[in-house]
Amino acid sequence: MLTWNDPIEQIRGLGAKRCEFLRNQGFAIVGDLLLRAPLRFIDRRLSPEFIKLVTPPQGEITAVGKIESFGEKGFGKKKRLIVFITDGTGHLQGVWFNNYSYILPKIQPDLTVAFSGRVTLFDGPQMVHPQVTFFEGDVDLSGRTGLIPMYPAGEEWDAVGLRRGYWPKLINTLLAEWDGSGPYLPDETRTEEGLAPFKAAITGIHQPTSVEQYDLALKSVKFAELFHHQLLMVLLRRRRRQGVGIQISGGGQRHDKFIAGLPFELSDGQRDVLSHISADIVSGIPMYRLLQGEVGAGKTVVAFAAATMAAGSGYQTALMAPTELLARQHYLNALELCEPAGIRPVLISGGRDPEELRHALMQAALGGADLIIGTHALFQHRVEMPRLGLVIIDEQQRFGVRQRASLVKKGVRPHVLLMTATPIPRTLGLVHYGDLDISFLPPLPNLRRQVATRVVNDSRRDRVFGWLRDKLRAGHRGYLVFPVIDEGPAGLEAAQTRFDPYQRIDFKGVPMALLHGRLPIEERIKAMEAFRRGDVRLLMATAVVEVGVDVPQASLMVVENAERFGLAQLHQLRGRVGRTGKKGVCVLITKELPGEPGFERLKRLEQCEDGLTLAEEDLKLRGGGEPLGARQSGYVRFKMADLALDYELLQRAHKAAERLLDKYPDLAPFPDLRVKVKQEYRQRPRTMLAG
Repeated sequence: MLTWNDPIEQIRGLGAKRCEFLRNQGFAIVGDLLLRAPLRFIDRRLSPEFIKLVTPPQGEITAVGKIESFGEKGFGKKKRLIVFITDGTGHLQGVWFNNYSYILPKIQPDLTVAFSGRVTLFDGPQMVHPQVTFFEGDVDLSGRTGLIPMYPAGEEWDAVGLRRGYWPKLINTLLAEWDGSGPYLPDETRTEEGLAPFKAAITGIHQPTSVEQYDLALKSVKFAELFHHQLLMVLLRRRRRQGVGIQISGGGQRHDKFIAGLPFELSDGQRDVLSHISADIVSGIPMYRLLQGEVGAGKTVVAFAAATMAAGSGYQTALMAPTELLARQHYLNALELCEPAGIRPVLISGGRDPEELRHALMQAALGGADLIIGTHALFQHRVEMPRLGLVIIDEQQRFGVRQRASLVKKGVRPHVLLMTATPIPRTLGLVHYGDLDISFLPPLPNLRRQVATRVVNDSRRDRVFGWLRDKLRAGHRGYLVFPVIDEGPAGLEAAQTRFDPYQRIDFKGVPMALLHGRLPIEERIKAMEAFRRGDVRLLMATAVVEVGVDVPQASLMVVENAERFGLAQLHQLRGRVGRTGKKGVCVLITKELPGEPGFERLKRLEQCEDGLTLAEEDLKLRGGGEPLGARQSGYVRFKMADLALDYELLQRAHKAAERLLDKYPDLAPFPDLRVKVKQEYRQRPRTMLAG
């Protein structure tokens, strides 16, 4: 019998050549094959007969039929590909307006294909840019389940004998010889959640005899995967709460003086977050809190207020920012707001004058500095902070887990406050930050931005530039944002490359400056100061302006190749304009055409001003991706669970993990589960490596 963890070389009849190929594709053990193949099913359950598509169904469907005819129409940018398929009752046309060269060679008369997408009516039922799947040979469309398994395929797979027709035979062998072992789930949890036994679930994924069996099987396997992750998150959080940390007074004379000296009243949201932070640091249990708030919500003031609490008890605070511009901005704000309250700030960054840097390092090491602000330079060995009690990491997703941990380790179990302006969907928050406490800071009520957003195809770039040029010459200030610095993939506009021709031709006579991450810090500061004073009216930049660029007078923004950005990132970018109560305008230029998925995705920004809603939309449209710079920060990849669709299942898994640990804190009755959690702990990067 085969076990779940047996290497694929032990599978009878597979052969060395296939095994080597499969390993290169990520299939190392028997469990990988049982879990990850089929890759997916073509789901026809909600797809009506084509003759009924004269009334378009709500939402997306998958339509399966044979290609009856196809051809290209139009010329130039209006050229399009039209493919008619039939199921014997009627016809459906798939339409591609551009970028269909990858599809054209595969299209053949009488070939069975599946179109997935939304049906609209235009000269009959159609799908614009549907996701298309090509079937090999005859396809049985009469199955009771309406589910067609799709196994890996392609020339490389065919070359080693792994054609789609071979996969069902391989799966039959595995199911017959597998002993049923696998990721362990306690019987009481399985019963509480109404899940199938694991072997029955795996069998039901590959060979369902009914739709109901498949749905239960998929839910059971997904739940087990999510449960193990959430069990680890809950264990990490509970372990941190059991630790002994630094006890800091939640107020103090300097804190009161700081609050009294602010040139504005704290918002209710800021007061609520500070009360949470105060409760954490007074408890003596190390704080691990994530503060989420959009651009301009007032996170920096909250951070400074927390630092005054630490200083009141004799502890230092380290505030790390991802860019030198943002670190310097924090330092200048600290001089203005914190120093009058007796809080001594210093700035440690690679771009400082050597003598100034030496003095700042000495002040930090001798305890003369209460608030040490800096960039990545803070976690270098030469930076000493003997009384470090609070670590604040701004835009934390821009740092790697080890970078964050190295800063935390400069103290003895200091309190940790992570901050981000990136809206975090509920699902990603529970997955990536389930071991932290999370606070949400709503926008300041008197600083709600008024930004009109418009999406246009790049054929209208000249009109947009004419409008922007007129506004700039009339005294307005604005940003022109690019996806890359230098020429990258074909079709991408680049900031460095375009600056000279734009300065000489398109925006001749308009004071301009260039800003991107590879410029020397002196040049970046010079460009920003000139823009802030109004000497520069157009700042050509990359997405570096997303973080730490605060020029309230800027009211205009144009984003090139907007399709290359996520909705949440574009929302943050446009948050840089319209910050003084005056109406701002953000124009998104895209190579996508109206009606195409990318264009319609961007159109959501015209109708929605809520960052969290847009982040949720982005998750559904683009998938889990690598949110919040997650390749660095500990991205969790699931083999079966879909973060865009399985939030309710994730919540149930979280609650089930809480219940099990309430009853069995050390998991003593479940040795197999303890082994699994330890394995997850070793293999998965965590949000923080300290504690």
